[in-house]
Amino acid sequence: MGSTKKEREEMMLRIIDLARSVRERKVDPFEVEVWKLFDRLHELLPKIRDPRELYLDILAVLGLSDVVYHQGEWIKHRSSLLYFDPLLVLWKLRSLSTEELARVMLKSWHPIVGLECITPQGIREAMNYWATLPSLAERGEGLEVEEIETGKVAKEELEKLLLMERRDFTRTLDSMHEELKAAAGETGEVKYWDFIHADTFEETVKRAWLVSFLVSYGYSTLEVDPLEEEITLKPLERQQVASKGEPFSVPISISLTEWKKRRKQNA
Repeated sequence: MGSTKKEREEMMLRIIDLARSVRERKVDPFEVEVWKLFDRLHELLPKIRDPRELYLDILAVLGLSDVVYHQGEWIKHRSSLLYFDPLLVLWKLRSLSTEELARVMLKSWHPIVGLECITPQGIREAMNYWATLPSLAERGEGLEVEEIETGKVAKEELEKLLLMERRDFTRTLDSMHEELKAAAGETGEVKYWDFIHADTFEETVKRAWLVSFLVSYGYSTLEVDPLEEEITLKPLERQQVASKGEPFSVPISISLTEWKKRRKQNA
């Protein structure tokens, strides 16, 4: 939690921008954790002394109030459409008998009848086409066929991509998992960019690629805080993903410009 004036202002500006995105229908209002953001503003208030900060605090509170308003409007809209939750519909269907389901289908069934036909002229054109079409043997004449050997990739390329053997890749992934656990230490977590950063851009991309497998295979979780603009890795014991639900993917862009910028900051 930021305590300097600059950090407090950045926090309030992010909340204001988030509320504006909800108002412009760029963000689902129910994705905003309003109570959590109100708690953060409550913690910041005793530290505010500057009139500009007070003004930003007022705008942030108004923005969160606007988010709550949009949540209420969303509920009103769904109610006016007699919206039913899919689970309720499923329960209702399971409670109906075969005869009741048949009556519902008959009431809602509106079959559409269509007729397609071909004109006599179209039939004549089709007959002429097939009558003048060369035979399969004639159609193959003059075509040059070149035998191409596929399925082989240079050994050096496979080694470069870590795809030569599955056991080699598994060992590399296990090594990366141990490195992640060591980096997390007693806190049990490490910042994503700090962990994947390397001396070269190519090595940074390679480490990010391996981390994506750690997350997908359940070796680690990846948490994104859009307000703080932080991505955190939390290593797990192997294959704990089964107890935490289905794995998911979060696209993270790694550009050469971004790498140079972060390398300059860490220098």
